Amino acid sequence: MSANANAISPTRGGLQGLSEERLPLSSPSTVAETPTHEDDQSPVKIVTHWRRFSSGLWRVPEGDISGAYSAESFPKIRVFTHEGKLFTNGGGHFSGPVAAGADCYLLIPANEYRGLEPRRYTYEGREACFRGEVFKLGPKVVFVATDATVEEWRQMFRTMYADGGWFARHSTYELFLNEDSRLPLSENASAALRLELTSDLLAHSKQEMQRLLDDTSVSKPSEKLQLALAL
Repeated sequence: MSANANAISPTRGGLQGLSEERLPLSSPSTVAETPTHEDDQSPVKIVTHWRRFSSGLWRVPEGDISGAYSAESFPKIRVFTHEGKLFTNGGGHFSGPVAAGADCYLLIPANEYRGLEPRRYTYEGREACFRGEVFKLGPKVVFVATDATVEEWRQMFRTMYADGGWFARHSTYELFLNEDSRLPLSENASAALRLELTSDLLAHSKQEMQRLLDDTSVSKPSEKLQLALAL
């Protein structure tokens, strides 16, 4: 895995052997290859804080949008709230250590739904169950993550090296960074990488970086508090 912040790909690939009616909310056919069918218009896009898409890796707690991923449990779903409305997460698009976006659906009480009936290649109009109540799913809404700040990227580079396992098997932090320097990165990630390549941490091993991060985390406010203050 790398910090590539531009190449978008579907997450949590489709399950083999499922009929069309049993397709999860997100699969390669519904996310990567399927044309938009919501009245031949592109779905609404909402930009929101990147931490909401965190899967729980890289010492960043799981975000509420990531936690509402429901493809594997559909039609029983989990939800997140945005501007007072309930949505479920049908699958994300990754571009590095944190998802860059998610295909989501508004929950509408079944007796209030006046939209389109279920059809191929979309979950709009399908029934879903949350806390014992049946809802209809509205048109797809794409939630898009903001880019992390330069300082947040610097912290993620360090964490990816310390906790990255086999893909970060390099003997020093400098070797790890030089591999990522050949990849397309966002503006903030590129700036963070340049700063890290001039830092005094280049000779650190994975174990030394882990100790540094462990010591730093003791004095920092919790990530959940940082997210609450950012929203």
